[in-house]
Amino acid sequence: MKIYILLILIIFVGWNHAFPASTAMLDSTNSYSINYQVGTFFGVVTELIYSIGTCDFNGDGKKDIIYNNGLGYVILYGDDSRYGNARPINDSFADGNNGFIIDLSQPERFPVCGDVNGDGIDDIMVSNSANSFGDVIVVYGSKYPYNATINSSDGSNGFVVYSDQFQGLGVGKTICDINGDGVKDLVFSSFAGVFGGLEIPENKIIVIFGIKNGFRFIAENGQYLLDQLVEGKGVIMDGLAETLTCGDINNDGYDDLYVLQKNSKIVFGKATFPLNYIPKFDGIEGLYLPGITWDSKNPDNRFGISSFGDFNGDGLTDMAVTNGDYSSYEVYIILGKRNETWPSTFDIKSRNSSNVIAFTKGSGMRTYNCDSLILGDINGDGLDDLQCYSPEFVWVVYGSEFPFDSVVDLSATNSPLFDECRGFILEEVDGRVLANSDFNNDKVLDLMVIKSKVLYGIYGEKLPMSASLGLKDTLLKYQANGTYDLLEGNYNPVSGKCPPTNIKVQVLNAQPSDSLDIAPSNDFTVKKLSPSKIIIYNKNNDSKFLQKISKIQYSTQSNNDITNINFKYRGFIDETISVKTKNPQTNIIPCICTENNVCIDSLCVPPGTTDTNTGCAKYPCSFGLECDATVNKCVFPRDCMACVDLKCRSNERCELLKSNDTKICKLHPFSSVAKATRLWFPQSNKVMANTKLPCLNQPNLIHCAN
Repeated sequence: MKIYILLILIIFVGWNHAFPASTAMLDSTNSYSINYQVGTFFGVVTELIYSIGTCDFNGDGKKDIIYNNGLGYVILYGDDSRYGNARPINDSFADGNNGFIIDLSQPERFPVCGDVNGDGIDDIMVSNSANSFGDVIVVYGSKYPYNATINSSDGSNGFVVYSDQFQGLGVGKTICDINGDGVKDLVFSSFAGVFGGLEIPENKIIVIFGIKNGFRFIAENGQYLLDQLVEGKGVIMDGLAETLTCGDINNDGYDDLYVLQKNSKIVFGKATFPLNYIPKFDGIEGLYLPGITWDSKNPDNRFGISSFGDFNGDGLTDMAVTNGDYSSYEVYIILGKRNETWPSTFDIKSRNSSNVIAFTKGSGMRTYNCDSLILGDINGDGLDDLQCYSPEFVWVVYGSEFPFDSVVDLSATNSPLFDECRGFILEEVDGRVLANSDFNNDKVLDLMVIKSKVLYGIYGEKLPMSASLGLKDTLLKYQANGTYDLLEGNYNPVSGKCPPTNIKVQVLNAQPSDSLDIAPSNDFTVKKLSPSKIIIYNKNNDSKFLQKISKIQYSTQSNNDITNINFKYRGFIDETISVKTKNPQTNIIPCICTENNVCIDSLCVPPGTTDTNTGCAKYPCSFGLECDATVNKCVFPRDCMACVDLKCRSNERCELLKSNDTKICKLHPFSSVAKATRLWFPQSNKVMANTKLPCLNQPNLIHCAN
């Protein structure tokens, strides 16, 4: 009991969220609400509604909501401002102008949506599947108003796929593009029950490929016949699928199909399929996911058991998945890969954080297990967040580019759930189904939950974050040693309540000699993607993270005029420092050699020379430069002081030379040499004899003539 009380105290001390901590805190400033009618399912009063909110059915560019109220499906158009200040909104607003109702007896739980005919408007697929009978209904989206209530069985606004006896079509369904042709496909499964000695059909997964250019599927009297499926138009796979979801987990451009059976599988999408397809689960056509199973005793757990999105910000699709039978009280993120071979069997419990992240509270603890989950960006940072319904509350872990450990203990004191910058807990939720929508049209997804038969949409909240380096000088001067301290003494960083989780530093026009380094620290970790690109991670979620990365050093031997180094953090920092990596004096001082030589790379070489890589160890330097034996290159004399007060006479030249004993600058007579020497100016490609040179006053060298 003492341990339990301590945990409660820890939770409540840590609950200081941008999102409300409880549905009791919801009002018109932070949410909308929908009060739906209560229907029955096989004589049982509907306790749950199943909803989605990420599709646009009327083509106005705003996300609409569709939900199952037990009597059919209700569609309400976004955004919520069209309903005035009504709270709650109710089914009566679906009047044909603001939405409509699909009348359907015994609706089968959840709807799905997507554009399956290529007209740019999302379509709806629903079903009334039961163990013995069930039909799949497709309703086309339209910019034109619907009647307030449409009859789902007449096919006037779409079509129906009727089930054979005992076939139970639509028990699992999803819409996605598994053949990668740019149009989404209809995917649904059957659920053949057991009825004594009666002959029952085999279970199937059926794919009807989408069509393009806004055309409609061929349906006679509103009925689509599966007999018309031929190769190239669809796929029929043997097997049971209690639920179906899809996403491109191998990131090859084809959506992959997650099939929840007693044991789980993934079927990889591809360009072509035979009509009757039995995939090989060999890591090429598909793979097994043992450890993820279905609880046949609790059919309500079939919905929301998996979801796809980019959780770690690497631009690849990841997959969130949970157990339906509570065989393991863990929730997993399988990290997407590209151009990598998958095993025939994927070990969900590998404890390899490069492949999978497990979120847990410990063995045998149901509290943080997911009855349903979804991936979606509800904090507006561009990363999809893991949202999970556990008994009586919802928990959310924000997606992050910061690498997670292979196992994340959600009840630990450093849990992301107790830090408003990394996640939160929402109390007093009793509906198992989660959904996302942007119903208020603010470009941030809302979190949809259920409490006491009311559907609440909690407005998405952007993290309280701002960040800037506050650079003082964005152009750094040339350094002869090729080393530059980029930030130290050159910036005044600021950040908001939530600090950046990382910062990427990259040389944009990198040369082979370029290198970025930072002094090691216990406050951050560094991942070096290449010599010229690093990511610095805020290991401790430190509010002073930006202040602690000052010792970033850039080293180069580049001879580019300007090199640019970019600092970036997703959506907040995108700043560049330019570095002068070429000695500015090389653009001013002429390259001077004797008549019989030409100047190449500051060396005086015979015409036609190609082996200048031998440097000044073999060839003399241009006038005014000296050979640095340590690098075998011509450099400006470094130990002389500027002789700014010297005056050149008519037949004299002034050169800065190092004295072996005192290292001072002295005047070097040049009159006799000047009269006898012809000078080569490669800049003008002319030979000039007895030429008067302009006075060039540089910090390390002076050439002049009247």
